[in-house]
Amino acid sequence: MSRFRKEFLLKQHTPIIHFQSDQSGATLRATELKPKFDRFLIEIFEKEQIDYKDFLILGQERALDYKVKIEPNMSLSTTIDGRSPLFFGNMGDGKDKEFKENKESFKISFSSFNIKLKEYIEQYFEAFLANTNFGTRQSKGFGSFYIDGKSFDKNLVKHKVYSFSSSKGHWDRDIKLFYSFLRQGINLPNRNGTRFYAKPAIFLYAKERGWEWDKKAIKEHFFPSDLVTQQKKYSDNSPINYSSNNKKLLRDLFGLSTEQLWMSYSATVKQEHDDIERFKSPITFKVVENMVYFWADNSYKDILGEEFKIITKGNSPLTLSTPTDFDFNDFFKFIKTINLSQVVESKYQSENEYRTLNKILQNLKVQR
Repeated sequence: MSRFRKEFLLKQHTPIIHFQSDQSGATLRATELKPKFDRFLIEIFEKEQIDYKDFLILGQERALDYKVKIEPNMSLSTTIDGRSPLFFGNMGDGKDKEFKENKESFKISFSSFNIKLKEYIEQYFEAFLANTNFGTRQSKGFGSFYIDGKSFDKNLVKHKVYSFSSSKGHWDRDIKLFYSFLRQGINLPNRNGTRFYAKPAIFLYAKERGWEWDKKAIKEHFFPSDLVTQQKKYSDNSPINYSSNNKKLLRDLFGLSTEQLWMSYSATVKQEHDDIERFKSPITFKVVENMVYFWADNSYKDILGEEFKIITKGNSPLTLSTPTDFDFNDFFKFIKTINLSQVVESKYQSENEYRTLNKILQNLKVQR
């Protein structure tokens, strides 16, 4: 092999969803990978105070002087199942996006006449893959690639990493279930009413901190009669009856959308802020083999202590603030203490979702 070239053998662990999936060969693209890898390397150079001006393409400030060639065999692709628990893009007219997946390992090669830059590429490419997914819905585990034959090294991730084992072929179902449990709770209906129900972990955490979470505060302000009707069905010590004067906007720390449809109330709830319109989830899931790794980056800290105006039609606004002292690692630490049998009613504990969620929590409990 040329001294100016470095090859890696990659394995694809989850399908990639590409916006040009109707084009032949739409898969992991150099046009997506190189800008991401450039930013990753430059961040390292700046942190380590490495002078990288000689690594740049002449006349460009943030593009490194190397080339990438990816050689996958894209003879096989599968159409996205409309029922996929983590993808909702094929809801309208037009050509459906497709999963693109390489069943066999494939080569990626880097070439640069700058030997020192090539050495940095060789040194940091695995760390880049550990921190990065590709394509659409990448934060939820899609587009996960890793070096073939290597076990995932969580020490390469910039943030504290947690993990749980997943049933083969069901990583997306397990991520959907776990993420729902973290943020908004789980309420699965059947013909007779509710098949499985679990309050969200963020609600339980808020109660532990003496906070009232935003969904309860919104119900109190905009839908008080509906809330009273719900509360009458439960005992006074039920979580649904917990109240506090210290009300916090918490669900949006997992990702902010300015508009939510509250279907049970036939209402649209909007959130307004002078400067913040959207905020993506700080939590990333990375799937390698049958393990699901996840972590939270520090982006959520940018919206701590921020005040939002909550609005729904025909009502006076409600003002809620995110907490000033929230930390995702403290929240994940709390999750390890949850005894699912005490927070999910016994009538739901025979369901597969209970067993799966309990298995995930047991995986987390044994981790430091």
